[in-house]
Amino acid sequence: MTVAPDLEALATRPTVFDTDEWLDAWTRTTIDRQRVLDAGAAPRYLLEYSPFWQGYEDDAQSGQVWDKPVLTIGSVYSVYGPAYLADNPAAVGTLVDETREQARDLGAAGVMVFNLPPGPAQQWALSRPPDAFARLDTAYYKLPGTGPDPVMGVVPRNKRTDWRRRWRRATEKGVELVEDTGPAALAQIDRFLELANGSAVKHGWPALYDRPTLEAVLALPFAGMIRTVWNGRTVGAIVTLEYDRRLYLWAAGNDPEVYSEFSPYPFTLYEILMQGVDRGWDVIEFGRGNDRFKRQHGFGGVHLWSLWYSAEPGDLEVYRPRLTALHDGMAEVAGYPGLDQRP
Repeated sequence: MTVAPDLEALATRPTVFDTDEWLDAWTRTTIDRQRVLDAGAAPRYLLEYSPFWQGYEDDAQSGQVWDKPVLTIGSVYSVYGPAYLADNPAAVGTLVDETREQARDLGAAGVMVFNLPPGPAQQWALSRPPDAFARLDTAYYKLPGTGPDPVMGVVPRNKRTDWRRRWRRATEKGVELVEDTGPAALAQIDRFLELANGSAVKHGWPALYDRPTLEAVLALPFAGMIRTVWNGRTVGAIVTLEYDRRLYLWAAGNDPEVYSEFSPYPFTLYEILMQGVDRGWDVIEFGRGNDRFKRQHGFGGVHLWSLWYSAEPGDLEVYRPRLTALHDGMAEVAGYPGLDQRP
């Protein structure tokens, strides 16, 4: 029997996005327009534009939040921010105080701390209360080998039956998963960009990835790509990160042209879950987005809270209402209407 990990303890344990390797790689990415202010632990960026952030604004129909650069702690592309610092209130206080002063000197629209789980966000706020909270997204996960179904875990019966039917239909058609690492993964970047950016645009988001960013990430020792292949053609692809007994599905895309034949997304997730116990993954992090599917199919969810600190007194009346509108809009879109604006 598999013993479920302590999720509360995991919330403040460093993630793959806190590693030196990830932080170094992110200095070589180009998808965000930003200046690296400090690439070390709890990295700081002066962010001018991010397609991921624009995707939130477009999805929420909240309008533009920032009218000038904002100083960020962490990147919006990192699923989790530096939650491990929450156990050190003094370090949090020093970091917030320093970055607020830095934002003031740079003429930035305050400081944004990205993507903390609820517990760490609360601990962080005890040390330095933010001027605004905003839940921008939810990270979904499953614990391999736990729950009544040996693959899917806890899933309502009707959804369990449908999911397994979709998986079986794809296998009968000869669909398979292929894992690539190193040069083999880098060779698939063009197809990945076609699938992932095509999926983003199809759902009303900007193109979210570019070649230099993918080259930097896929060069990491713990990065790889899982491809869904049918008749020799890649019809789905996921960039993965494997670290500390956790598999992170970081970015993905699927080919809508095959939807009339089979469902690549449910097939791929089922195949990954089947490998979980044998591969030694305590947690499979299925990333953000596709909220409805993941809730209906029993995925656990962790709301990701971003904390904003003003740089100047006049910032409050400008940016706090905009962040409230973004929070409310994203909660509505994701199926969490009326979610309180605090963890």
